[in-house]
Amino acid sequence: MFLAIKEIMHNKARYLLVIVTFVLISYLVFFLTGLATGLARNNRTAIDALPGNYVLMSKYANKNLLSSVLTKDQYTDAAKKGTSLLGQMTVVAENPTTNKKLNSNIFGINLNGRLRPKVTSGRLPAKNSEALADDSVTYYGVKQGDRITLNGSTQKYRIVGLTHDRRFATVPVFYTSLATYRQIKFGQKQIANVSAVVSPKKLKNLPKNTEQVTKAALITNIPGYTAQTMTFMLMIGAMIGITLLIIGIFMYILTIQKIGMYGVMRAQGIRTSAIVAALFWQILVLAVVGVGIGIGLLALTALWLPKTIPFYSDPLLLAIITAALIVMSLVGGLFSLRRILHIDPLEAIGGE
Repeated sequence: MFLAIKEIMHNKARYLLVIVTFVLISYLVFFLTGLATGLARNNRTAIDALPGNYVLMSKYANKNLLSSVLTKDQYTDAAKKGTSLLGQMTVVAENPTTNKKLNSNIFGINLNGRLRPKVTSGRLPAKNSEALADDSVTYYGVKQGDRITLNGSTQKYRIVGLTHDRRFATVPVFYTSLATYRQIKFGQKQIANVSAVVSPKKLKNLPKNTEQVTKAALITNIPGYTAQTMTFMLMIGAMIGITLLIIGIFMYILTIQKIGMYGVMRAQGIRTSAIVAALFWQILVLAVVGVGIGIGLLALTALWLPKTIPFYSDPLLLAIITAALIVMSLVGGLFSLRRILHIDPLEAIGGE
């Protein structure tokens, strides 16, 4: 390691270019990972928060909650102790005072039941004209205490409280009573339809034209979720693979430039293993410094990014990506290994 660091300090300009390459690649990979994670979270946090692991929904909906409708006859037998009714509807919320609009979802629930979210500010709704909102609505100019309309209706709903991390299909969720949900979706409270029944365990003897899916399957079938996730994963994987090639090429070129020096070292009796160790220590030091600076730049970026951009830095995923970049950099050093192992001291220093 001493030899590796000494050589880096002696040729600062040469190795600075390698560090800059590490910084740019790692920063891009981390930023894409943050966007991918943030977008995925915005699709699913409201579903992740459901207390049960199974969801009963209409069979024709093809595991898509947005298309599911269950009649009272279908869910009556399933709505037993431990299960919870859920009504979902996509809406446009508007603040008539400021004319601010935002795409959002309604989750109609029993506000005293298992599906009630944790209130971070204010209180739970006590009337059908009240709603609890995900706190991300504040990014769009809607705040606690505002009175909003939904889908252009004349009825106004007061936001009496806020919750956190409750988004579905990338937009905020408004929690209302089941009666409010039914009034908005079906035009009257007496229609007892819901979207799904959430259950902690698998139900038996499912009603006709229904199916039970896991939360994981429900999330996978959110429109666009799988395509977005796979696209980002391929991009991140490609960038990590590119790291191997770029660092491998860099280190191979640097190795060729130092063949004469390696020949002198071999002639002095320095073992090949010591030269190889110095090469990989160099790569490790350069990778750690470059990736570390990349993480620092990512932290600075996260501070000034607008809240409306779906960015989330997962520490565990960040650690995994960091380890992957460093490992792939070390693997890239194998390109130079054969060259070092076959150095002829006499030939390398220009002898005959």
